[in-house]
Amino acid sequence: MAQSVSNDALWGKLSEIDKKLDKLSKVQELPVLKQESPEIIPIIKEVKEAITTEIKEDIQMLNGNILNTLKVVTQIGNRQIESVAPQKPNNSYFNFKFFKVRKTSFVITILGLLVFVLTLFCMKQQNDYTLLMNEYHKQNVTIQNLNEELKVFDEKYPKKQQKNGISKDKIQKIHD
Repeated sequence: MAQSVSNDALWGKLSEIDKKLDKLSKVQELPVLKQESPEIIPIIKEVKEAITTEIKEDIQMLNGNILNTLKVVTQIGNRQIESVAPQKPNNSYFNFKFFKVRKTSFVITILGLLVFVLTLFCMKQQNDYTLLMNEYHKQNVTIQNLNEELKVFDEKYPKKQQKNGISKDKIQKIHD
């Protein structure tokens, strides 16, 4: 529809140009006829006819170009329609009963949960290690306090054995 309007407008413009050329030729013919000889009139008519035939040829060539362009545009449109029609169904979604989930979103969520669980596990391991180190430190301090008490006890009672029958040498070997 738009192409026919432009063709009509083109023909309208060309007819206006033809009318203007006719007016110009008439205006130029009157003074020429008065001043010049009648030999110029056939030359002007020939020029006018040559110009109109060239204009008609140009119009026909433009119409041919417009028709060829229209054919190419319709072919491209048909190819686009054909290429869009046989598309495969979209398999990028998981279809659950009540909702759809994109596969990429699902994978990202699973990976995020995995990172979260691993982070929690690492934090628990670090906490357990810290508690064990704290307990080890407490035991080490207690053992040092007991050793100091044993030294004090040995200084007070150097040759006596302890009640449970363990000698000072055995206790020393245990600590080493």
